[in-house]
Amino acid sequence: MHSLANGPEVRKPLIETSRSGYLAAISASSYSLVSMVQRFGPLMRPGAAAVSLSYLASERVIPGYGGGMSAAKAALESDTRVLAFEAGRRWGMRVNTISAGPLPSRAASAIGLIDRMVDYYRANAALPEVNTADDVANAAAFLCSPLGAGITGATLHVDKGYHVMGIAAEPQL
Repeated sequence: MHSLANGPEVRKPLIETSRSGYLAAISASSYSLVSMVQRFGPLMRPGAAAVSLSYLASERVIPGYGGGMSAAKAALESDTRVLAFEAGRRWGMRVNTISAGPLPSRAASAIGLIDRMVDYYRANAALPEVNTADDVANAAAFLCSPLGAGITGATLHVDKGYHVMGIAAEPQL
């Protein structure tokens, strides 16, 4: 399980992000998966799996999620697809990522607007509930289990269906 992410300038708009802040976000948040698979792949049994955590900012603009983190998550998802092919052919290993909806965790509080994001997702997702750590953990367990044996190179959205929405939902009456 790869759950590393760090963007030292995450609160800065991308247009104000320094080169070093941008590269630090890419290094910590995406290259670390490449490094992990390089080192652990040879030790894993065929059919083993690696799963990383991504976020919708890889696909869409999330104001306030800056400092190069959107590019880092996009790179993570792209690297997942390439690693699925390379590690699959080399070691029989599967590689996937989970694009998790916002979770009100201590780490997420670094972004500074996590409570607003959680409320927005709950109000606008297909399933109007708060995403939980158990939701994400259950998806990761599935992807790592024999039940997910035919899945590799995928980005699985675990966000109560928020990613399928095109506009804000109407309030429920």
